[in-house]
Amino acid sequence: MKSRVTAQHVADKAGVSRSAVSRCFGDGLVSDDTRKRIEAAAEALGYRPNAIARSLTGRSTGLVALLLAEMENPHVDLVLKKLLLAIAEADKRALVIPETPRQDVTESTMHALDYQVDAIIVVGGTVSDRVVGQLRALDTPVFQFGRQLDGLGGVACDSHLGGLLGGQFLIRSGRRRIAYLTKASQTDSNQRRRAGLAAALDAAGLPLLEEHSDENSFEGGYNAATRLFARLERPDALFCFNDMFALGALQAAAAFRLRVPEDVAILGFDDIPMAAWPAFGLSSLRPNLDSQVARLMAMIAEVCDGAPPRRTVDLVVPELVIRRTAC
Repeated sequence: MKSRVTAQHVADKAGVSRSAVSRCFGDGLVSDDTRKRIEAAAEALGYRPNAIARSLTGRSTGLVALLLAEMENPHVDLVLKKLLLAIAEADKRALVIPETPRQDVTESTMHALDYQVDAIIVVGGTVSDRVVGQLRALDTPVFQFGRQLDGLGGVACDSHLGGLLGGQFLIRSGRRRIAYLTKASQTDSNQRRRAGLAAALDAAGLPLLEEHSDENSFEGGYNAATRLFARLERPDALFCFNDMFALGALQAAAAFRLRVPEDVAILGFDDIPMAAWPAFGLSSLRPNLDSQVARLMAMIAEVCDGAPPRRTVDLVVPELVIRRTAC
């Protein structure tokens, strides 16, 4: 196996000291002539600086850790794609660490510190108060994406406002038996969307119907909607926690021979690409991911420039996208 080209190899070929090579590829100063010789030697040898080794000297590694708590969700796939592109465009590299059955987000956060990353982004899931305290003590910038947990900065879609806007839209369209279709786990965004919907219904003097599923998936939405449609007085509108639940609800409506939106309106959340497919035409609330990603990258740039990490969450206003399932 070919041995790795080191800074010492470059120094020997360029006829300079090893420290000169380190300064050339780091934050130090070298003369123009020395820099040209070092760069020419590095190119000839195929040398690349070791970012992890540089971190041991306290320098920036250019690494941003992405901790993923949800893997079976098209919305998270889209978030990941947009974050990866944005991190690359910022001339940084992403270190993706997924949650596993043996390792939750809290443990993954601590493992990310082993790589001396410039910043950590938690996508989905939560981080315990204990770990937040440890991260603050280590002065490691940690951001949350899509959550509004106290003590950590980041960006999120305004889920409460989204629930409110969705509820008001369904009420204006003449719906009076509106159900919230959701996952059983009471995540931050889940609670906020439900609270927003409940506020809209309460203002209109309408009750909030509900059905949960342990599965955060198409099947979960299908099963939960099936239970709702089997009731003697079935709902005339479903506000779904996310688009996958909504697509499952569409399938359940077809199984019950219900017309959409005439018999039941179905509204999703996230506006994943499938929502716009002609076969579905799913009405949904769009979380404006581009705006969220841009704001988050601006926060990371701030801390890389020496600013203290933010402790508040920037909220992005969701956009109601009306298609055929709710109009």
